[in-house]
Amino acid sequence: MMLALRGRLPLARVLAARPPPCAIAVRGLAKKKKKEKKRKEPKPAKQAARSSSAPPGDFLDIFAPEFDAPLLEGLASTTDALASTLGRMRGGAASVELLEALTVPCYGGKEAMASVAHVAVRSPTLIEVGCFDPSVTAAVAEAIRGIDGLSLNPTETGPGQLAVPIPRPSAEQRDALAKAAAAAAEAAKERARRHRKDAHDRLKQAVVDVSEDDVRAKKGEIDAVVESATTKITALLDAKKTDLEAEI
Repeated sequence: MMLALRGRLPLARVLAARPPPCAIAVRGLAKKKKKEKKRKEPKPAKQAARSSSAPPGDFLDIFAPEFDAPLLEGLASTTDALASTLGRMRGGAASVELLEALTVPCYGGKEAMASVAHVAVRSPTLIEVGCFDPSVTAAVAEAIRGIDGLSLNPTETGPGQLAVPIPRPSAEQRDALAKAAAAAAEAAKERARRHRKDAHDRLKQAVVDVSEDDVRAKKGEIDAVVESATTKITALLDAKKTDLEAEI
């Protein structure tokens, strides 16, 4: 019994020193993984620069209403402001526009004329103003006297009631008003051109892949909208010139 164990002991030591057969098999079967080549994705044809106003990751569609909104709002504001300015220029007859655009210093601030008084034309040479609060009558009269170039002199006809005679303008006053109207219209056209430039700049900065044909078409749309606003500005000026030349 002891001899058998002694005879096996060296063999056990030899076997223990050798690596397990399964380890040799696994090591022999192992293969090196080949490095996979990364496929290069095709680059987009041309991508417009990211808009400075658009948040990272957002895209600006040049055909979306949001793209046109700044241009349309800017042009509408320009034409409305010109119409208001020209409306305050007196022509051959009295008009409520002469006074409705005024601001009246009262109640510790400035209030629009329409919020403190009612303005009505009684004849081509007379405007009547009815103050909702008689306490602001003096402030309303002072605002009317302060209109540049008209030399209006309202008189109080009752509590909160003002009569504003509208004298016929002289030839010199008509010429001065015509020049002022032309200058206002030219300033409005300049603002319209700036709005067009801003729209073209936004088009360059649009964060979206678009074709050259689409960009060209959008530029045409922008120019057409601005041209329409310019035509409206010219029509407002022509109407005011006709009004200034009219006889009472």
